Order: sequence, then C-alpha cells, then structure tokens
Amino acid sequence: MRPLARRSRLSATLVAVLALASSAPSVGAGAAASPSAVAGAVSASSPALAVSPPTLEPAPKPAVPAATVRPTSEPPAETSSRTVAAPPVRPAPTEAAKSAPKAAAARTSTRSTRPSTKRSAPRATAYRGTNRMWMPALGINHSVASFPCSRTTPPGLGVYRWGCAGANNVYLLAHAYAAFKPLHDAYVRGRLRTGMKVMYADAAGRVRTYAISWWRLTTPDKGGFAYAAQSRPSMTLQTCVGAHSEYRLIVRLTEVG
Repeated sequence: MRPLARRSRLSATLVAVLALASSAPSVGAGAAASPSAVAGAVSASSPALAVSPPTLEPAPKPAVPAATVRPTSEPPAETSSRTVAAPPVRPAPTEAAKSAPKAAAARTSTRSTRPSTKRSAPRATAYRGTNRMWMPALGINHSVASFPCSRTTPPGLGVYRWGCAGANNVYLLAHAYAAFKPLHDAYVRGRLRTGMKVMYADAAGRVRTYAISWWRLTTPDKGGFAYAAQSRPSMTLQTCVGAHSEYRLIVRLTEVG
C-alpha cells in the first residue's frame, strides 16, 4: 500500500503542476513558466517532494575597461637629492642707468644744435663822399653846402660851412629846428657827451674824424672865440637855443683821425 500511496501522491502533484502551468499568463510565444512558480506549486502540494529548481547561471558582468592613463607633458618630479644651482639673475637696471643714455644723447643734440655764442667783430662803417657830415651818436647824416663870408641872406634848412672861420677851424652851422635838431635836443636833454664823433668829407673826398672836446652857450655878439683860428685841426658846430633863438650853442671838436 505504501507504493500506491506514494504513487497517488506523485500523480496528484503532477496534476497540480500542470494546472498551474496552464493557468499562468503567457509572456510570449514559446515562453516557459517561471521556475519559482513551479517550485511554489510543488512545495504547496507536496512539501516532502525533494525537487530542486534548475540552476540559473548568473549574468556575466560587463567588463570594466581599465582606466586610461594619459601621459603628461611634465616629467616626474626629481626624487634625487642632487643639488642644482640656479641660473644667475642679472639685477634690473636702475632709473639712473636707464636715463644715462638719453641724457648723453640730449647733451650731444644740444651741443650740435646750440648756436655759436661767438660774436663777430662789427665791421667798421665806411664813410665816403664829398661835402658831407655824419654824426652817428645823434643820427645826423647830411650834405654840407658852402656859406661864403660875404653872403647876406640867412641860411636855409641844410648844413652850411661858414667861410668867415679862421685856419684849422671847419665851421658848420644849421638851424635847431632843421638839420641840427638832434644836436639841439641832445644838449637840452643832457645827452650830449664828450668823445662823440663827427666824420666830415671835404670837397676833395678826404674824410676826417673829429671828437667833441667841450661845448659852451653864448650870445651872438660874444661869439668871436667860436670862429677864431685854431692851433690844431678842429671843428666847430653852431645852432640856436632858447625860446626865441637868442642863444648860440658852440660845440668844439678836435681831429682824431
């Protein structure tokens, strides 16, 4: 009876398994029942049946690629204890060293462009002509006309050489408001100086130089000393002074060249 009872229990188990397989939802064409469901059905109907489920191979794990090691451009750190001397470092140039070439160039440029301070000696003015006088200090440059001693008409606006003067006395006269106005103004304003020169060219073109020795103010009736003869070559300048031209300015010069 035991075999039959065992056989009947086995049959009942198979019937239950088939019923469970027919009632499970279909996953797809040809899909098999889940092994866990089969195992559950078997254990529910017959706990004593030793049916082991099929062994499931674990899914292979995807291979993990080895970490890619990229080479670096820098060499590995030196681990040696060898001492390496640092390259020499030049000191930075100072501001004075930087400005020295510019200053030297500026001095060279200044020397080359600086105008010469040497002054050339002024050229001597050449006085040439006939019957003419020049007095540079007062700006007088005028022709000289003859005024004979026998003339009875008054002089005009020019410079005249009076023929009544004695020897060695070149006597020149002119009005204070005309040719000798600079001489009149210099006396009145205190600008007349001894040593002022007069150049005179005679009728032959010979030029002589005279320098002021002294001057004096007189009246027309006391001017005999002015036109008197002189012991050395001299010159006399005469013009009028005063509100009514009542005085005569007599300037004496002596020849110096």
